[in-house]
Amino acid sequence: MAYGTNAPQGFVPVKKLDGSAWTGATNPYQIVTTYATAIFRGDPVTIGTSGYLEVGTAGNACVGVFWGVKYTDSTGVVKFMNYWPGNPGVLTGSTVEALVIDDPDTVFTVQETNGSGAAGTPLALADRGLNINFLYTAGSTSTGTSALSINNATEADTSTLNCKILQLDPTPGNAVGAFANWLVTINNHLYRGGVTGV
Repeated sequence: MAYGTNAPQGFVPVKKLDGSAWTGATNPYQIVTTYATAIFRGDPVTIGTSGYLEVGTAGNACVGVFWGVKYTDSTGVVKFMNYWPGNPGVLTGSTVEALVIDDPDTVFTVQETNGSGAAGTPLALADRGLNINFLYTAGSTSTGTSALSINNATEADTSTLNCKILQLDPTPGNAVGAFANWLVTINNHLYRGGVTGV
């Protein structure tokens, strides 16, 4: 991960809120076989009105973070991928199984940008405890990795904002300033209602 460089990689799990390690735990969710929107590893996701998994949107509740997918293509080959390509041609009658980090207590590291994907006005340590929305940008089809960031023009105490800012990512090389990484949880979570920021 490139700290201080404009290279967001979406939500990357680092630990649990109680300080214990993230163990790789995910739960399976289904994607409609013809769902045309790509979903990348590290993208926030939600459950649509159909009951199937969809890409999350800023300011709306999410169920967690997408971490991979398994499906059978139209030729009968089972594929395990970092990302859902969007309607890739799935074998008739088969299902698409996405893996989602859906524990609301998972802590993620995520890079900040502004609403245009530029540096903007960087977050400050005083912003800890506030909430913030994410900025969706399509990820990489070569690596399957998300390009999502948190939007440093949106931090406030509003309970519907997507993420809770916990602290600056303490990894060496990361510092307050342009394109810093922050530790966050999903605040506006389908399994736990949004909490007002402090």
